[in-house]
Amino acid sequence: MKRDLYAEVSTRIVAELEAGAAPWVKPWSATAGMNTPCNAATNRPYSGCNVLLLWMAQTAGYRTPRFLTFKQAVELGGNVGRSEHGTKVYFVKQLNVPNKEGSDDNSAARFVPMMREYTVFNVDQCENLPDSIYAGRPIRLRNPDMRDELADAFLHSTGADIREGQGEAFYVPSRDYISMPAFDAFKGADHFYNVAFHELTHWAGHRSRLDRDLKNRFGARNYAAEELIALS
Repeated sequence: MKRDLYAEVSTRIVAELEAGAAPWVKPWSATAGMNTPCNAATNRPYSGCNVLLLWMAQTAGYRTPRFLTFKQAVELGGNVGRSEHGTKVYFVKQLNVPNKEGSDDNSAARFVPMMREYTVFNVDQCENLPDSIYAGRPIRLRNPDMRDELADAFLHSTGADIREGQGEAFYVPSRDYISMPAFDAFKGADHFYNVAFHELTHWAGHRSRLDRDLKNRFGARNYAAEELIALS
């Protein structure tokens, strides 16, 4: 049976969203390779469904959203670590299908979408790559404000595992950590702390329910109420 890649992509995205890996509005700058997924070898940003798929892959705790294929890793003098599993991404383009022989009807020509599947690995899954591949281009500084010592002290006092510079903002219940973009990537200090406290609300809500063994919290009424509290 022929594989339906379109259906497979839709199924993967729906499954991840139902599991709680839903990105939301972001008040920070989009810099390829720093907080939006890009190919580490070419620095070209991914687009379309690949952005969602690679954002979801970031829940594994990768430091930067920089990915490359097995072949690219080898060509750069490195290698993919043993037992590492990659993420499927997709290349889509339009094929111009010519008319049948003997046909003079130009209108019969048509474009047919073609999709190809590739496997990519985060640079954290690789070894012996050049330093430039791990670092990428310098992040575009956007935040003119200074950090707030009182707010930082409060965040630290909660005991939450807050990992800044991870690219996107989300809380991962299964690993119990909060991912945050770098402070400098935000429009201002207020945007940074608004997002940090938003994710902290999810962290606190999850921890308060650990002893109840609540399954499938994301997508349930409890999480909907929690999201409203975080947004208020």
